[in-house]
Amino acid sequence: MVKRFLRGDILKKKILKVEMDNGGPAFFSDTVTVSHNPKKFILDFQQLTPRFTKIGSEEPGQKMFLSHNAVMLDTEVAKEFSRILNDNVKNYEKRFGELKIKKAKKPEAKKPEKVEYTGYIG
Repeated sequence: MVKRFLRGDILKKKILKVEMDNGGPAFFSDTVTVSHNPKKFILDFQQLTPRFTKIGSEEPGQKMFLSHNAVMLDTEVAKEFSRILNDNVKNYEKRFGELKIKKAKKPEAKKPEKVEYTGYIG
């Protein structure tokens, strides 16, 4: 990055060296939890994937593995991020059609099981 400063008719250059960390591989998120306090917003991106136990382990079977990456944003950055994300969703929908959000199904209420007591309770 090169910055130039003009003083009279003399042009001076100041060079600023910047190193970037690419942050590793991309992270796919199934869900996100958003919380905040007076100074920041916290976006906790989560990924739930099935894992299978290794052959020869004591408890063979499938387990679910939860990984997450949390991002903390200053309040002003969160506001700008919200605007940018909203603009991008609108552009996406113009190009590919409206995004449809699936409504979560409510679990059916189970009827209480009848329990017969054979002993004294009291």
